[in-house]
Amino acid sequence: MTNDLQLFGGTSSSLAPGQTMGRAVSRQTRKGTDLVLGRGEVALITDTVRTGLAYSALNNVGTLVSTAKSLMDVAPEGAAHYEQIINAYSVGAANAIARFQ
Repeated sequence: MTNDLQLFGGTSSSLAPGQTMGRAVSRQTRKGTDLVLGRGEVALITDTVRTGLAYSALNNVGTLVSTAKSLMDVAPEGAAHYEQIINAYSVGAANAIARFQ
């Protein structure tokens, strides 16, 4: 039994299509593949977390806007402050999400 990795059904030791790779090349190929797969997994997880952060921030902005509308009935003189707070939160959350890696 050979320890060579066979490409496209070949049996020779050259690297042309239809040939085999030796153990060292096979190991190197697996290492390179593992690195690519690892980077892909990190990118997928990062994207998933960013999506969660964005979803949460959108819900938080909606809650803040709803709260501000309710407060307008009780204390309308605070309107400018409510808007500033909502804007500050929105900008801060957007910047944090954009920087997240």
